[in-house]
This record gives sequence, C-alpha cells and structure tokens, in this order.
Amino acid sequence: MKCPSCHVSFSTPAPECPNCKLTLDQLDKKFTLVPYCSRYLSDRSERLHLPEIEKLRDLLRFFERRFPQICFSVLLIDVGAHISISEYAFWLINRARFSTIGAVGPKNFDLFLVVDPVGRAAALIAGYALENYISEQDLQDALSAGSDGFYEGDLSRGIQACIEFMTERVREIALRMEREKSLEDPATVAATTAGLL
Repeated sequence: MKCPSCHVSFSTPAPECPNCKLTLDQLDKKFTLVPYCSRYLSDRSERLHLPEIEKLRDLLRFFERRFPQICFSVLLIDVGAHISISEYAFWLINRARFSTIGAVGPKNFDLFLVVDPVGRAAALIAGYALENYISEQDLQDALSAGSDGFYEGDLSRGIQACIEFMTERVREIALRMEREKSLEDPATVAATTAGLL
C-alpha cells in the first residue's frame, strides 16, 4: 500500500504510516463526518445532469455484474483547497463502507474514485484486498485515461474513461489469473505437455 500523505509504499497494512506516522484517527479528526455516498455514484457537487448520472451508474452496474466481488463507487465532491484528495479518498474507502459493513482490511474489495471539480483533482484508490492484483500504476493509468475529460471540464467523459479502463484492466487480470490457475492443475499441465492443448 501507499501512504496517501507522504506517498511512501509499504507492504502490509499498518496502524500508522512508517514514514510520516499518519493514522486513520488523525484523518477522522481532520475530515469529521462521512458524507452520504450511494453504492455507485454520488454527485455531491451537483455538476452532472441526470442522464449522465444514469449512464455512469449503468457502467458501474455492468462492472459489478462482470466482477461481483468488487464494488466500484464514484464520488464527485468539492473537498476544498487545503485538503489532499488522496488523503480524503483513503479516509473514505476505509470509513464509508460502500459494499458491506464488514468490508475492512483484507475484506475490502472496493474501488473508489473521488473527483473534485473545483480543485480540478481526482484520486482512485483500491481496497486492501485488491492491492495484490491492482497496482498503483493501474490506478494512475485509469486516472490518465480520464484526464482529458477532467481537464476539459467534461466530468462525465473523464469518469466514463476511468471506469472503462478499469473494466478492461480487471478483465485482463482475471484472465491472467485463470490461465495461471489452469497451468497449476496437474491434468492441464499433463495435457499441455502431451500437446493436447
């Protein structure tokens, strides 16, 4: 995982960042109340039109049908000029419980995109359970896919590009894992060795 404040990486979840000593308790004091967030998309900034919201929710529902173990949620919110969007996204993915109340630590299979239209910033974060599969580079690439839309003020296009990128990336990861698993199966290995596959 990577600290949302100092961006130092460390291998296992810890009660505090080993570098800057940031804790969730500190972020609780900084951000206070968790805003209401729906399972798929919440537009607290009121920047999107209803048809855009429905289209994006449909994309997120499609993602969930393909990958039912992962809950992908999006929040548009004006976080404020002096607030780190990375810290805010990290705090919310640990406090908002988008999928289930028990989705904490190694049971957290959430993907969470936060977009701040006023601050012109976005953060995409994966729950602890996904960190062995989805890399920091994957998250950055998804944000890059949406960057044109975000910079041009077309938030819907930017969010859609992020969702579509992650849908394709998770599909690639799932296919790779399936191939690796089939190679571990002795019957498959024997058939491959014999030239049957």
